[in-house]
Amino acid sequence: MSMINVKQSIMVKPAKETPQHIIHLSKLDVSFRAPKSHTTVFHIYKRPSTSKSTPNFDVAENIKNALSQILVPFYPIAGRLALNSNKDRYVIDCNAKGVLFVEAETKHRLDEFDEFVPGAKTRELMIPKCDYKVELSSIPLLMVQVTWFKCGALGVGFAGHHHVADGASNTDFFVKLMRLAGGSSLTVSPVFDRVHLAPREPPCVKFQHSLEFDPIVPSLPSHGLSMSGDQYDTTQSLFKLSKQQLQALKQSILSQANTNNGNHITTYAVVAGHIWRCVCKARSIAYDEEVKLYIPVDGRSRLKDPSIPKEYVGSALFISVCVAKAGDIINKPLWYAASKIHETIQKMDNEYLRSAIDYLELKPGLVDPLFGAHKITYPNLMINLWANLPFYEA
Repeated sequence: MSMINVKQSIMVKPAKETPQHIIHLSKLDVSFRAPKSHTTVFHIYKRPSTSKSTPNFDVAENIKNALSQILVPFYPIAGRLALNSNKDRYVIDCNAKGVLFVEAETKHRLDEFDEFVPGAKTRELMIPKCDYKVELSSIPLLMVQVTWFKCGALGVGFAGHHHVADGASNTDFFVKLMRLAGGSSLTVSPVFDRVHLAPREPPCVKFQHSLEFDPIVPSLPSHGLSMSGDQYDTTQSLFKLSKQQLQALKQSILSQANTNNGNHITTYAVVAGHIWRCVCKARSIAYDEEVKLYIPVDGRSRLKDPSIPKEYVGSALFISVCVAKAGDIINKPLWYAASKIHETIQKMDNEYLRSAIDYLELKPGLVDPLFGAHKITYPNLMINLWANLPFYEA
């Protein structure tokens, strides 16, 4: 039995006529996630307890109308993904076919959910369904679902396409959409031109990038992980670290560091190092086995000549890779893992990232998606930082 009742499901198109053209995607754009997939997030808005609530249909209509308005400057998002005439590069066909908007209601109350742990249940409640068996040209690049709870709370699910925009760009779009729906004005000039992430002429690869971009060949687990066909079974869980626990981890780094370098290690490196150790222990990985930690790095503040405009909409994500033997990660002090992560991220400067762009562009034909849950498998892992994305501004 479905958890929701769909009240309306329509394609929302730009409020005005928009340019019709093709945007050629970079190979960096398509290195994350498969072409037939979306990256999903959802927001919960509790019903105000001290004010009269606006009727449900008004709020949904406001979001739907705001979506139509914001798609005028952000018109490529209303297009569709396609292949170029040579079938060797993905493009955005700016054809104004629209984005999917769904309004639904559920008999569930918000207080029935202590925590919204990611999984099938929350996806059904919040995220629009998409049939990925259809042609690529039929899949919308954005899907938005408004879900009303019995108690009056509102859930807004957002499914964006990673080939079009990464987490930073998608979050910025969502914040602008919700502010527009709330009555704020919209003054934006988004930049979709991929020239800012174009390869150099001629390409100049100065660094070794095989760890980042060559196909990942996972080893088989000796025990502890179940298999279903040729895919690993996965489980979604939510773990919380308190402020006191974070301070304890940081303090352990300071006490273990041989020099003052411990003062410069970021909170992300500390937490990621701790997770790296815990995963190696939980999986009982052999001490002599190498474990790769993949870390997405936003290139926006790192790339120069040309720099990336603040209004850029696309993917500026690169991958840095740490490699160490499981025994070293488990048995050495936390400072060892955290410092390796810190040093790996620090090397991702303009020269290194430009070299990575050139390396990717020299790969012939279509780039198979290199990263994602279906690619990063035992014994390796990826730790992605979303803490800096301004979700709470929406």
